[in-house]
Amino acid sequence: MKRIITLLLIAVSWTGAVAQLVKVGLYQEQLVNAAVVYCSSGSYQLVVDGSVVSRLEEGGILYLTLEDGKVKVLDAEHDFGHAESVEIKALSIESVYRLRPIKPELVSRTYDDNLLVIADDRFITLVNEVDIDKYLACVVEAESGSNAEKEFYKAQSILCRTYALKQLDRHINEGFSLCDGPHCQAYKGRSNGNPEILEANIETSGMVLADFNFKLITAAYHSNSGGQTQRASDVWLSDVDYLQSVVDPYSLHQSQAKWRDTISFKAWKEYLFKNGMKSVGRIPEEIIYVEQMRRKKYFVLDKDSIRMAKIREDWGFRSAFFDMFPDGENVLVWGKGSGHGIGMSQQGAMKMARDGFTYQDILQFYFHEVRMMDFRDLPDSSLPESARDF
Repeated sequence: MKRIITLLLIAVSWTGAVAQLVKVGLYQEQLVNAAVVYCSSGSYQLVVDGSVVSRLEEGGILYLTLEDGKVKVLDAEHDFGHAESVEIKALSIESVYRLRPIKPELVSRTYDDNLLVIADDRFITLVNEVDIDKYLACVVEAESGSNAEKEFYKAQSILCRTYALKQLDRHINEGFSLCDGPHCQAYKGRSNGNPEILEANIETSGMVLADFNFKLITAAYHSNSGGQTQRASDVWLSDVDYLQSVVDPYSLHQSQAKWRDTISFKAWKEYLFKNGMKSVGRIPEEIIYVEQMRRKKYFVLDKDSIRMAKIREDWGFRSAFFDMFPDGENVLVWGKGSGHGIGMSQQGAMKMARDGFTYQDILQFYFHEVRMMDFRDLPDSSLPESARDF
């Protein structure tokens, strides 16, 4: 029944308005030279250098190989020659394909909608041209899992949409808008774990967060705040009014609320000295440990200081919210939370949703004085150029 409802929602969204397609570069961390495409359901039109040459039906297989700077295109029975570009165009909303790079061999993934293939001298560029709500459902699932409440998914969908639209021109010179890695937001293919994720995207379709100047916000989120979110300027160089520190009881007692680590006391002292804290050599050892009742921007010794975010990055800690205690020749690190701590705590937001809060409540709790609105109501100057065509 859930699947039927979701398909009906998709059909309404496609028939009620022109689908908003976004181009996502796939497997961008690898130089792919050959790949196999499997038609999992529906049917596709095969377009080679602008000309329709065949159809790919359910169960059909297509082979794509880079040869002499062009893509060689084969199916089980035909050789379609070499092309500079190939389009595999969906003929219905149920069209789904599975893509498996074979040079190098990489894990296969399943995608909705269209596949674009562009030849380069050293690799082929693989691009999923997909309805933005389907794309966002995949991102939400990849970034937050498939076992949360629908109100959480609505909040996460709005943040992922805001982030995606703000970065939409990031890879424009490479033939696509966004990539599938953490650089843009994790995208691991079709969302299958929970149909409510796609429903949440469709039910909040077009909704974004903007500041009071009608600019898309930096839609930051992280795993767990440890009980207090971080002000943006405490981690990043810039500061914005809507990313302030928030006392966050909802993130406490969650799976990533606490962590522990152990480091060498000698290495800790050497690290501080190397990073300009010259007072380490003359200050009693018992006070060169970190203690944070609330999040701090700096660890301070005498007149020297170092950013907590830098300590976290250099030591690979899960967060910058931690205390240190002596333990013989070692230092015990007792940490709180996971991630950079800015914006929405995902586990805190999940707890709020379980407690009956709406997605509006969640976003208003974690972001200070923001506007929730349809991005199409924003002035063109607030959107990347390619987003103005949606």
